[in-house]
Amino acid sequence: MAFRSLLPGEVLIMKTLLDRVDEPKWSALDLDALRVSDMNDGGMGSLLFESTKPSRRFGLTLSEGWFNDEDGFPVLVAINLDKDNDVFELDSWKVDFSPRRRMPKSAAEIVSDPADLQQEEYVGPKHINGRPDAPDKPG
Repeated sequence: MAFRSLLPGEVLIMKTLLDRVDEPKWSALDLDALRVSDMNDGGMGSLLFESTKPSRRFGLTLSEGWFNDEDGFPVLVAINLDKDNDVFELDSWKVDFSPRRRMPKSAAEIVSDPADLQQEEYVGPKHINGRPDAPDKPG
């Protein structure tokens, strides 16, 4: 498994999510020192954090947020910890399971509640369920 440093968009996501955690330990996390590996998730962008522990398991979600992808579909991003409360994954899940097309450009794009997402460009379920009568845009 090849590990690398976080990319700028991944750093933005991490900083934004960590800023929402009310524990000094997490605001002091050295993001430049973290190494990650891309997970086999169909291109949705999930990352596994490098560790010297031989067999880690998911423990809990530390922080999560949402942003709209280029095609308007929401993307959930979450920092997950292992059972020892060390960073485990930066999970990225696009609601239609398609590959993520872009990273957020600012912290303001990453909202805590998916109901706060701007949906002007959302194309709706037309290309998911094949309904020819589904509108291209709400309204």
